[in-house]
Amino acid sequence: MNYPTKNSPNNLLAIKNRLSNEEDLFIFQKLLERDISENTKKALIADLQYFLKWFEKINGEKFSFLRFTSLDITDYKHYCQEERKNSSRTINRRLASIKALCKVAVKKGKMEQDPSEGIKQLSLQPLAPKKLERSEYRALVKEAELRANRYTKFIRDVLILELLCGAGLRVSELVSLNVEDVTISERKGFLEVINGKGGKSRKVPLSAKLRELIQKYMKRRRPTEHFILGERGRLTPVAINKVINFYAKKAGMKCHPHALRHTFAYNYLEQHPGDIVGLKLILGHANLNTTAIYAQHTLDDLMRKVEGM
Repeated sequence: MNYPTKNSPNNLLAIKNRLSNEEDLFIFQKLLERDISENTKKALIADLQYFLKWFEKINGEKFSFLRFTSLDITDYKHYCQEERKNSSRTINRRLASIKALCKVAVKKGKMEQDPSEGIKQLSLQPLAPKKLERSEYRALVKEAELRANRYTKFIRDVLILELLCGAGLRVSELVSLNVEDVTISERKGFLEVINGKGGKSRKVPLSAKLRELIQKYMKRRRPTEHFILGERGRLTPVAINKVINFYAKKAGMKCHPHALRHTFAYNYLEQHPGDIVGLKLILGHANLNTTAIYAQHTLDDLMRKVEGM
Protein backbone atom coordinates (compact mmCIF):
# COMPACT_ATOMS: atom_id res chain seq x y z
CA MET A 1 0.00 0.00 0.00
CA ASN A 2 1.34 3.45 -0.89
CA TYR A 3 1.00 6.06 1.85
CA PRO A 4 1.17 9.83 1.45
CA THR A 5 4.51 11.43 2.12
CA LYS A 6 5.22 13.54 5.21
CA ASN A 7 4.54 16.74 3.31
CA SER A 8 1.23 15.57 1.87
CA PRO A 9 -1.75 17.85 2.61
CA ASN A 10 -3.60 14.82 4.02
CA ASN A 11 -0.76 13.37 6.03
CA LEU A 12 -1.82 9.82 6.90
CA LEU A 13 1.79 8.72 7.38
CA ALA A 14 2.03 10.39 10.79
CA ILE A 15 -1.23 8.70 11.79
CA LYS A 16 0.00 5.30 10.57
CA ASN A 17 3.05 5.60 12.78
CA ARG A 18 0.85 5.97 15.88
CA LEU A 19 -1.31 2.90 15.18
CA SER A 20 -0.64 -0.51 16.67
CA ASN A 21 -1.69 -2.25 13.46
CA GLU A 22 -1.83 -1.23 9.83
CA GLU A 23 -5.42 -2.42 9.33
CA ASP A 24 -6.79 0.38 11.53
CA LEU A 25 -5.51 2.94 9.04
CA PHE A 26 -8.32 1.85 6.73
CA ILE A 27 -10.86 3.57 9.02
CA PHE A 28 -8.92 6.84 8.96
CA GLN A 29 -8.76 6.65 5.18
CA LYS A 30 -12.52 6.12 4.93
CA LEU A 31 -13.09 9.09 7.22
CA LEU A 32 -11.11 11.34 4.88
CA GLU A 33 -12.75 9.99 1.74
CA ARG A 34 -16.00 11.73 2.64
CA ASP A 35 -17.15 14.69 0.61
CA ILE A 36 -15.49 17.38 2.71
CA SER A 37 -13.17 20.27 1.90
CA GLU A 38 -9.39 19.99 1.96
CA ASN A 39 -9.26 22.38 4.91
CA THR A 40 -11.64 20.15 6.85
CA LYS A 41 -9.49 17.12 6.06
CA LYS A 42 -6.39 18.92 7.31
CA ALA A 43 -8.19 19.92 10.50
CA LEU A 44 -9.37 16.33 11.05
CA ILE A 45 -5.88 14.95 10.64
CA ALA A 46 -4.40 17.57 12.98
CA ASP A 47 -7.03 16.84 15.64
CA LEU A 48 -6.62 13.07 15.37
CA GLN A 49 -2.84 13.26 15.43
CA TYR A 50 -3.06 15.27 18.64
CA PHE A 51 -5.39 12.69 20.17
CA LEU A 52 -3.30 9.68 19.06
CA LYS A 53 -0.19 11.24 20.56
CA TRP A 54 -1.99 11.72 23.86
CA PHE A 55 -3.44 8.17 23.69
CA GLU A 56 0.01 6.63 23.27
CA LYS A 57 1.49 8.67 26.11
CA ILE A 58 -1.31 8.09 28.64
CA ASN A 59 -1.85 4.38 27.86
CA GLY A 60 1.73 3.41 27.12
CA GLU A 61 0.71 1.79 23.85
CA LYS A 62 -0.11 2.77 20.28
CA PHE A 63 -3.72 3.29 19.31
CA SER A 64 -5.96 0.37 18.42
CA PHE A 65 -9.74 0.32 18.00
CA LEU A 66 -9.75 -2.89 20.04
CA ARG A 67 -8.20 -1.02 22.98
CA PHE A 68 -10.23 2.18 22.60
CA THR A 69 -12.96 3.02 25.17
CA SER A 70 -15.15 5.92 26.26
CA LEU A 71 -12.76 6.42 29.21
CA ASP A 72 -10.09 7.47 26.73
CA ILE A 73 -12.37 10.16 25.34
CA THR A 74 -13.51 11.53 28.71
CA ASP A 75 -9.93 11.60 30.03
CA TYR A 76 -8.74 13.29 26.85
CA LYS A 77 -11.51 15.88 27.18
CA HIS A 78 -10.41 16.54 30.77
CA TYR A 79 -6.76 16.77 29.68
CA CYS A 80 -7.54 19.39 27.03
CA GLN A 81 -9.75 21.32 29.42
CA GLU A 82 -7.78 21.21 32.69
CA GLU A 83 -4.15 20.65 31.72
CA ARG A 84 -3.86 22.25 28.29
CA LYS A 85 -6.45 24.97 29.03
CA ASN A 86 -7.75 24.77 25.47
CA SER A 87 -10.74 26.90 24.54
CA SER A 88 -14.21 25.35 24.53
CA ARG A 89 -14.37 25.74 20.74
CA THR A 90 -11.07 23.91 20.27
CA ILE A 91 -12.11 21.07 22.59
CA ASN A 92 -15.50 20.72 20.91
CA ARG A 93 -13.86 20.56 17.49
CA ARG A 94 -11.46 17.84 18.67
CA LEU A 95 -14.32 15.86 20.20
CA ALA A 96 -16.28 16.20 16.97
CA SER A 97 -13.30 14.77 15.04
CA ILE A 98 -13.15 11.77 17.37
CA LYS A 99 -16.93 11.25 17.13
CA ALA A 100 -16.67 11.28 13.33
CA LEU A 101 -13.94 8.66 13.48
CA CYS A 102 -16.00 6.48 15.81
CA LYS A 103 -19.02 6.59 13.52
CA VAL A 104 -16.95 5.36 10.59
CA ALA A 105 -15.38 2.64 12.72
CA VAL A 106 -18.79 1.34 13.84
CA LYS A 107 -20.17 1.53 10.31
CA LYS A 108 -17.24 -0.48 8.95
CA GLY A 109 -17.54 -3.07 11.71
CA LYS A 110 -14.29 -2.17 13.47
CA MET A 111 -16.19 -1.55 16.71
CA GLU A 112 -19.55 -2.88 17.84
CA GLN A 113 -20.40 0.11 20.02
CA ASP A 114 -19.60 3.81 19.66
CA PRO A 115 -17.42 4.89 22.64
CA SER A 116 -18.12 8.55 21.87
CA GLU A 117 -21.86 8.13 22.34
CA GLY A 118 -23.00 10.13 25.35
CA ILE A 119 -19.83 12.25 25.48
CA LYS A 120 -21.13 15.80 25.66
CA GLN A 121 -19.44 18.83 24.21
CA LEU A 122 -18.73 21.89 26.32
CA SER A 123 -21.32 24.63 26.40
CA LEU A 124 -20.27 27.91 24.85
CA GLN A 125 -21.05 31.19 26.56
CA PRO A 126 -22.97 33.20 23.96
CA LEU A 127 -21.49 36.56 23.06
CA ALA A 128 -23.54 39.08 21.19
CA PRO A 129 -22.32 39.97 17.69
CA LYS A 130 -20.26 43.09 17.23
CA LYS A 131 -21.92 46.37 16.28
CA LEU A 132 -20.61 49.58 14.78
CA GLU A 133 -19.89 52.43 17.15
CA ARG A 134 -21.80 55.63 16.45
CA SER A 135 -18.61 57.32 15.27
CA GLU A 136 -17.92 54.46 12.85
CA TYR A 137 -21.41 54.53 11.37
CA ARG A 138 -21.30 58.31 11.08
CA ALA A 139 -18.00 58.13 9.19
CA LEU A 140 -19.48 55.49 6.86
CA VAL A 141 -22.62 57.45 6.03
CA LYS A 142 -20.74 60.74 5.69
CA GLU A 143 -18.59 59.32 2.90
CA ALA A 144 -21.76 58.35 1.01
CA GLU A 145 -23.44 61.69 1.69
CA LEU A 146 -20.42 63.64 0.43
CA ARG A 147 -20.79 61.89 -2.93
CA ALA A 148 -24.56 62.22 -2.94
CA ASN A 149 -24.23 65.98 -2.50
CA ARG A 150 -22.19 66.12 -5.70
CA TYR A 151 -23.88 63.45 -7.77
CA THR A 152 -27.58 62.59 -7.44
CA LYS A 153 -27.10 58.89 -8.17
CA PHE A 154 -25.19 58.37 -4.92
CA ILE A 155 -28.32 58.95 -2.86
CA ARG A 156 -28.94 55.27 -3.54
CA ASP A 157 -25.82 54.38 -1.55
CA VAL A 158 -26.93 56.53 1.38
CA LEU A 159 -30.28 54.72 1.29
CA ILE A 160 -28.60 51.31 1.24
CA LEU A 161 -26.64 52.15 4.40
CA GLU A 162 -29.66 53.63 6.15
CA LEU A 163 -31.97 50.73 5.30
CA LEU A 164 -29.50 48.18 6.62
CA CYS A 165 -28.81 50.10 9.81
CA GLY A 166 -32.11 51.95 10.19
CA ALA A 167 -34.52 49.13 9.32
CA GLY A 168 -32.41 46.06 10.14
CA LEU A 169 -32.84 44.44 6.73
CA ARG A 170 -30.75 41.53 5.56
CA VAL A 171 -28.82 42.16 2.34
CA SER A 172 -30.87 39.49 0.57
CA GLU A 173 -34.07 41.22 1.65
CA LEU A 174 -32.82 44.62 0.55
CA VAL A 175 -31.99 43.53 -3.00
CA SER A 176 -35.31 41.69 -3.31
CA LEU A 177 -37.42 44.77 -2.59
CA ASN A 178 -39.73 46.03 -5.32
CA VAL A 179 -41.27 49.48 -5.52
CA GLU A 180 -44.68 48.01 -4.67
CA ASP A 181 -43.25 46.69 -1.39
CA VAL A 182 -42.72 50.25 -0.11
CA THR A 183 -45.64 52.08 1.49
CA ILE A 184 -45.21 55.67 2.67
CA SER A 185 -47.71 58.25 3.85
CA GLU A 186 -47.23 61.59 5.58
CA ARG A 187 -47.08 60.17 9.09
CA LYS A 188 -46.07 56.51 8.67
CA GLY A 189 -44.54 53.98 6.35
CA PHE A 190 -43.28 50.42 6.11
CA LEU A 191 -41.49 47.94 3.89
CA GLU A 192 -43.07 44.60 3.14
CA VAL A 193 -40.41 41.92 3.06
CA ILE A 194 -41.73 39.11 0.86
CA ASN A 195 -40.30 35.62 1.34
CA GLY A 196 -37.62 36.60 3.81
CA LYS A 197 -35.39 34.03 5.52
CA GLY A 198 -37.33 30.81 6.02
CA GLY A 199 -39.88 31.88 3.42
CA LYS A 200 -41.61 34.19 5.89
CA SER A 201 -42.95 37.66 5.08
CA ARG A 202 -43.18 40.64 7.42
CA LYS A 203 -43.75 44.38 7.54
CA VAL A 204 -40.86 46.55 8.69
CA PRO A 205 -41.75 50.03 10.02
CA LEU A 206 -39.86 53.04 8.70
CA SER A 207 -38.68 56.00 10.76
CA ALA A 208 -39.40 59.58 9.69
CA LYS A 209 -35.77 59.89 8.62
CA LEU A 210 -36.01 56.83 6.39
CA ARG A 211 -39.34 57.90 4.92
CA GLU A 212 -37.90 61.26 3.93
CA LEU A 213 -34.80 59.64 2.43
CA ILE A 214 -36.90 57.14 0.45
CA GLN A 215 -39.05 59.96 -0.97
CA LYS A 216 -35.92 61.81 -2.12
CA TYR A 217 -34.56 58.63 -3.68
CA MET A 218 -37.85 57.89 -5.47
CA LYS A 219 -38.00 61.43 -6.84
CA ARG A 220 -34.41 61.45 -8.10
CA ARG A 221 -33.93 57.86 -9.30
CA ARG A 222 -37.57 57.08 -10.22
CA PRO A 223 -37.48 53.27 -9.90
CA THR A 224 -40.44 51.55 -11.53
CA GLU A 225 -40.04 47.90 -10.53
CA HIS A 226 -36.86 47.03 -8.64
CA PHE A 227 -36.46 49.33 -5.66
CA ILE A 228 -32.66 49.44 -5.31
CA LEU A 229 -31.31 50.05 -8.79
CA GLY A 230 -27.93 49.37 -10.34
CA GLU A 231 -26.74 50.29 -13.80
CA ARG A 232 -28.42 47.20 -15.25
CA GLY A 233 -31.44 46.78 -13.03
CA ARG A 234 -31.68 45.08 -9.64
CA LEU A 235 -28.54 45.09 -7.53
CA THR A 236 -27.09 41.79 -6.33
CA PRO A 237 -25.85 40.94 -2.82
CA VAL A 238 -22.30 41.00 -4.19
CA ALA A 239 -22.86 44.54 -5.44
CA ILE A 240 -24.19 45.60 -2.03
CA ASN A 241 -21.08 44.15 -0.38
CA LYS A 242 -18.92 46.16 -2.77
CA VAL A 243 -20.81 49.35 -1.92
CA ILE A 244 -20.30 48.78 1.82
CA ASN A 245 -16.63 47.88 1.37
CA PHE A 246 -16.05 50.98 -0.77
CA TYR A 247 -17.30 53.39 1.88
CA ALA A 248 -15.73 51.45 4.72
CA LYS A 249 -12.36 51.76 3.01
CA LYS A 250 -12.92 55.47 2.48
CA ALA A 251 -13.75 55.82 6.18
CA GLY A 252 -10.61 53.89 7.12
CA MET A 253 -12.38 50.92 8.63
CA LYS A 254 -13.67 47.42 7.95
CA CYS A 255 -17.37 46.68 7.90
CA HIS A 256 -19.38 43.59 7.00
CA PRO A 257 -22.93 44.40 5.77
CA HIS A 258 -24.47 42.26 8.52
CA ALA A 259 -22.79 44.49 11.13
CA LEU A 260 -25.25 47.20 10.09
CA ARG A 261 -28.18 44.91 10.92
CA HIS A 262 -26.56 44.12 14.28
CA THR A 263 -26.16 47.85 14.91
CA PHE A 264 -29.86 48.39 14.26
CA ALA A 265 -30.72 45.71 16.81
CA TYR A 266 -28.55 47.28 19.50
CA ASN A 267 -29.89 50.77 18.79
CA TYR A 268 -33.46 49.50 19.02
CA LEU A 269 -32.91 47.88 22.42
CA GLU A 270 -31.11 50.99 23.62
CA GLN A 271 -34.19 53.06 22.83
CA HIS A 272 -36.67 50.35 23.88
CA PRO A 273 -35.00 48.37 26.70
CA GLY A 274 -36.24 44.83 27.06
CA ASP A 275 -38.48 44.82 23.98
CA ILE A 276 -37.04 41.58 22.60
CA VAL A 277 -40.39 40.55 21.14
CA GLY A 278 -40.75 43.78 19.15
CA LEU A 279 -37.20 43.46 17.86
CA LYS A 280 -37.86 39.84 16.88
CA LEU A 281 -40.81 40.91 14.72
CA ILE A 282 -38.81 43.63 12.97
CA LEU A 283 -35.77 41.43 12.32
CA GLY A 284 -37.88 38.47 11.21
CA HIS A 285 -36.26 35.93 13.52
CA ALA A 286 -37.99 32.57 13.81
CA ASN A 287 -36.79 31.99 17.36
CA LEU A 288 -36.83 34.47 20.23
CA ASN A 289 -33.52 33.05 21.49
CA THR A 290 -31.85 34.34 18.33
CA THR A 291 -33.03 37.86 19.09
CA ALA A 292 -32.17 37.61 22.79
CA ILE A 293 -28.47 37.38 21.99
CA TYR A 294 -28.49 41.14 21.46
CA ALA A 295 -29.18 41.49 25.18
CA GLN A 296 -25.97 39.59 25.94
CA HIS A 297 -22.57 41.16 26.41
CA THR A 298 -20.31 41.67 23.41
CA LEU A 299 -16.63 40.81 23.68
CA ASP A 300 -15.81 44.52 23.50
CA ASP A 301 -18.16 45.20 26.43
CA LEU A 302 -16.44 42.54 28.53
CA MET A 303 -12.98 43.81 27.62
CA ARG A 304 -13.91 47.35 28.66
CA LYS A 305 -15.24 46.10 32.00
CA VAL A 306 -12.13 44.04 32.69
CA GLU A 307 -9.91 46.99 31.76
CA GLY A 308 -11.62 49.10 34.39
CA MET A 309 -11.02 46.62 37.23
